[in-house]
Amino acid sequence: MRVVRGSSGVPRRLRLLKPMVSRSGRMPDRLEAWVIALLGLLAAGSVAVVGVLSVADYGRLAASAAADARARHVVSASLRPDIPVPAGRATGVADVASVMAIWSAPDGRSRRGVVQVAVGPVFPEHFQVWTDQVGRQVAPPLSGSEVFITAVLGGVLWESAALAVLGGVYLIGRRLLDKHRARLWERALSGDATAP
Repeated sequence: MRVVRGSSGVPRRLRLLKPMVSRSGRMPDRLEAWVIALLGLLAAGSVAVVGVLSVADYGRLAASAAADARARHVVSASLRPDIPVPAGRATGVADVASVMAIWSAPDGRSRRGVVQVAVGPVFPEHFQVWTDQVGRQVAPPLSGSEVFITAVLGGVLWESAALAVLGGVYLIGRRLLDKHRARLWERALSGDATAP
């Protein structure tokens, strides 16, 4: 992106802060410069805070996923022999189907229930199921990449919310300052005060 420079060679965005250090600037201009500087500092601070919170969230999710991996088990399930094997999908594209299956729990007891199975052209007769200690179906634990993506997306969401709030504060402040500038100009034009 091309930076617009004035005759003094100072980038235009930096010139917005000039009234902050110059006593010749109008009060609304000085106030706006201070607001811009303050919101910039808050935005930088929010990035640091959200980064720390995201790292903590990643550690919490990783610990939870490790605990789930220790408490959950993968067992081999098969279609119930008293139910006909469903036909595969002729399209060749993997799909998901609900089937009645039977499996052995980690404690040796037999379990049965409805299982979601990925189906291709040939319907699988054996597949894996995640269970708890007594053989009830549970969701698989989060993988390392899922933990990372969840923590990053959470951080991005919080940072987006923080920047949206700061942007809203700036727009509201800018609108109020513009109204104040308009009143000053009206007074100057009516001769009630000197020009701002």
